[in-house]
Amino acid sequence: MIIFINVCSSGLKDQDKIATLEAESFINDHHRHGYKFKFVSQDSRSAEKKTDPCEVVLGITLEETECHIVNPKPLDQCETRKETQTKVTAKCNVTISSAEGKAEVKDYNCDTEPASHEILVTKCPDCPGLLPLHDPKGLESVKTALQKFNKESDHKSYFKLMEVGRISTQWMFSGQSFFSQFAIMETNCTNKEAPQNEESCKASCGDQARYGFCKSTKVGIEEPEVECEIYEAKNRTHPMKRPAQFPCNGFAKIPPTIYPICPLRPILLSRGPPNFVRPTGN
Repeated sequence: MIIFINVCSSGLKDQDKIATLEAESFINDHHRHGYKFKFVSQDSRSAEKKTDPCEVVLGITLEETECHIVNPKPLDQCETRKETQTKVTAKCNVTISSAEGKAEVKDYNCDTEPASHEILVTKCPDCPGLLPLHDPKGLESVKTALQKFNKESDHKSYFKLMEVGRISTQWMFSGQSFFSQFAIMETNCTNKEAPQNEESCKASCGDQARYGFCKSTKVGIEEPEVECEIYEAKNRTHPMKRPAQFPCNGFAKIPPTIYPICPLRPILLSRGPPNFVRPTGN
């Protein structure tokens, strides 16, 4: 992405603002899992004027929104999370190279953290807390919710799990409750044939792909409640990629409760948690 500004000149707040918004867009374009992030503040700025092209490093803060990356809604219409929903903040250093009035995002690295649960419970003792994305009971609630959606859906196609976005839990009088958010993708199977042969159902590709986003609630031993939005293929705005292992090649902290913003050039570390898989069963 190339922008026509002189970011290396000091004291140009308007140009810095343009650069930070372009950085926000660039980061979201390369963020392949989880939710979109929105720019909150510029925290620092450093430039090496003697280099050619010159490079500026902008320190910016982003916050996770409620829009999953499969959601075609424009970023400016996406709300950041409330404190009671466990905010997720990313502190990023973005390197921008500038030469002859042309600026380009060259690199970024972000430290992505959920808000402290210990602090949350002091302010809101009854608020649900995040669980690891591979929590077995949480994944089982997702599996049951997706089965219910497909069973009750009017869509002819069968949808399968793409990824779990969030799992949170809360204890109630009726037992442990799970609140899950997950993305789904359309397959080449019909709703009638898929339950007997789910593993053979392949995700639709390219312009034919439809994705969806679901929220489910499971209270105790009761059946889950689930609501899903399905996005038409022509409205899909994000290039979907689905690596075979947990994103960031181990860059994520263990156990992962969120999807971090991965470095533009990922550090090769250990693989992600081996049990981060979709639940299986009858």
